[in-house]
Amino acid sequence: MKLRNVLFGKYREKVLCSIICNQIEKLINLRSKKKITILDYGSGYNPVVINCVIKLLKSKHKNITLNAYCYDYYTNEQIKKMNVNRNIKFFHVRKLRQEKIKKFDFCLLLDVLHHIGIDKNNTEVYKITNKLKKLSKFIFIKDHFQYGFFSNLVLILMDIVGNYADNVKIPNVYFSIKAYEDFITKLKMTEINRISDKSYYKWFWFYFNSKKFQFVSILK
Repeated sequence: MKLRNVLFGKYREKVLCSIICNQIEKLINLRSKKKITILDYGSGYNPVVINCVIKLLKSKHKNITLNAYCYDYYTNEQIKKMNVNRNIKFFHVRKLRQEKIKKFDFCLLLDVLHHIGIDKNNTEVYKITNKLKKLSKFIFIKDHFQYGFFSNLVLILMDIVGNYADNVKIPNVYFSIKAYEDFITKLKMTEINRISDKSYYKWFWFYFNSKKFQFVSILK
């Protein structure tokens, strides 16, 4: 964790937070909303982005109640430690399958799908996303595009460095642009915006920081 903080800091998380908040403000009329609910699937053990999103939106829209519900493969001990904010609650993913849950305004899938496995485990990727589609009005997908052997290798190396301490499965394959668009078609969803002009890492990462490797896609 310390090495990752030295190499990356929280630059990626701040950029993502800004994009998500900006898009939420464009998608709905916050003046007429009293409550916003966000489902964060695959939040991880250091959920900086969702904390930043809730904090930033609350600071700008004090009249709105904001609640985030975060799901991952947490242990009971982790859930107890993490549930310290009344606006952000953490659960094991099985709760999402077992309980009757009302529809959320937004769902976040932030660098999650490629770790599930879009090649060998693509049925599971579709199954999970299709389930989340039914639970949410909008889905934000942050993921990567590969363009060939070299870009695939760069993304794998970045994933190894970024996730070395988190016991996360490192993928062999990432979305191509065509594969992602076929995925949207299969889901029977509409992509209402795609943000692919942002840098998520500091300038000294050079080619590793190429904007074409990163995208945020908003589906409805």
